[in-house]
Amino acid sequence: MLDMSPPQTKQGFSAPVVRTNPIQDMFNAVAPRYDFLNGLLSAGFDRYWRKAAVNKLEPIANRLFLDLATGTADIALELALRGKSRVIGVDFSTAMLELGKNKVKARNMQSSVQLFPGAAENLPLKSNTFDGAISAFGARNFADINHAIHEIHRVLKPQGKIVILEFSFPRNGFLQWLYRLYFEKILPVMGRWISGHKNAYSYLPDSVGTFPKGEKFASILKGAGFESVGFKELTFGITTIYTGLKHA
Repeated sequence: MLDMSPPQTKQGFSAPVVRTNPIQDMFNAVAPRYDFLNGLLSAGFDRYWRKAAVNKLEPIANRLFLDLATGTADIALELALRGKSRVIGVDFSTAMLELGKNKVKARNMQSSVQLFPGAAENLPLKSNTFDGAISAFGARNFADINHAIHEIHRVLKPQGKIVILEFSFPRNGFLQWLYRLYFEKILPVMGRWISGHKNAYSYLPDSVGTFPKGEKFASILKGAGFESVGFKELTFGITTIYTGLKHA
């Protein structure tokens, strides 16, 4: 039987105060159109990518998961609905969290999914708590990626699994050129027009460009103590799923 009581934290469970910065302000601003834009600008592939990432956490039933940069809680709900598991979702955007809470309430999943403001670099959670941790398109927004991955390692139980889904670039030269044309020139214009935010979808390709990809990110996972680290490219390399296990 899954224990549905709140997970214990370092000093009891209380959501930390999250001070906003320009990136948080940006996500708060685009939150009302975020889900719509994700589907439109990815031609619907975002759902496939998220489901593929969740699949990496199998088995899912009756376990406790941490969803970092949960956004509007799509991953958290996918986990909870699939296997009657408990999910704690954390995000630094309060506007995103409010939309996520509305989704959770609409599905009557409040006992399975709990959402809190917070940052991956400072998780108010006890060590060795979660069976798995996942972040979909959020790792590139971590203020300190190395420290965040160490924190995730700390809160996972032994044999706990990390799954990170992030954007990458196709290796094929022509496909990469075509993708970059869309990603860096067309997408920002469409995103700006629909979201009404002048910088949000220019920030996206910039953040993807600077994120450590492939073996570089795998090395960060290994450096944090993860073993059996691997990664798999999806949709010609547009996205990549990274995985690792906490053995100790």
